[in-house]
Amino acid sequence: MDEFASAVLVAAVRRALAEAGIAVTAPASDGALVPLDAKRRLLADVAEAHGLLPLLRVGLSLPTLPPDPAISALTVASTPRDLFERWSRLERFTHSRHRVVVREAGATHLIAEHVGPPGSPPEPAEDALILGLLTALLGAIGVHGLTVALDPRDARVVFTDGVFTAPPPAHATALWRFAWSSIAPAVRPTGLAADVDVASQARRLLTGNLARRWTLGDLAAELGTSTRSLQRRLTAGGFTDLYGAARAEAAADLLMNTEHPLGIVGFACGYADQPHFTREFRRRTAITPAAYRSAFARRCERPPYGRSETEMGT
Repeated sequence: MDEFASAVLVAAVRRALAEAGIAVTAPASDGALVPLDAKRRLLADVAEAHGLLPLLRVGLSLPTLPPDPAISALTVASTPRDLFERWSRLERFTHSRHRVVVREAGATHLIAEHVGPPGSPPEPAEDALILGLLTALLGAIGVHGLTVALDPRDARVVFTDGVFTAPPPAHATALWRFAWSSIAPAVRPTGLAADVDVASQARRLLTGNLARRWTLGDLAAELGTSTRSLQRRLTAGGFTDLYGAARAEAAADLLMNTEHPLGIVGFACGYADQPHFTREFRRRTAITPAAYRSAFARRCERPPYGRSETEMGT
């Protein structure tokens, strides 16, 4: 089966390079997808001609790109560990051959490695791109005083004070140490008034961060109430039904109104993996996500959509 990369990711690469004064010919896309080999050739050519620094800086262009559900789901992570867990789920959804594996995590640091299948490790250009994206995403979720080093043993710093530095030639690029001084605290509601529509408030919270692994206790804490009180004030079906409905409605909207691949839709809406997405969506709508898109998508507003697998990473 052919493999494909995210057109959003390629657009971020092209925009970042253009801002650096580097002109490239981006590979042609098929809706939301770009052939994976074409993306890898693009990265390799950039690294050969300009080094790794422009690729490290690609993540800084994410705020200037059109809205994307996968990026939105990543940028509402509450902690660095939460962000890396979401990234790992995204890799599973998009069948990425390369994975970011957390080797160590503490209160103010995290060590991760970019790995691949035996005999096929990521290229340095691919390491640089993913490292730059994760660094930018950490900043987006409120991490302050962030420093990033290659190889924790010699602490070769490549990011500090908001600035990237190119690694030395031939230096290993797949093992990363992130360290930070603080994380911006989340703003929480102060409680529930007796006359508010609790179900509506709860639904807004769930919909605003569907990629979070919500529990009844988590939702009650965000609303400033107890789990027992929240369960009493929810409609029939309780938390489980409310959560399931919020996921399905968000997925249906993305399937109808966007060309995002099925894997991106499933990830953004908080499903554990593709089978979970298909099973739960069919339970609520009686048809699979692919069939739903085929039946209801607004084809006049977007090009034909023919594939469901992407590779957001590498």
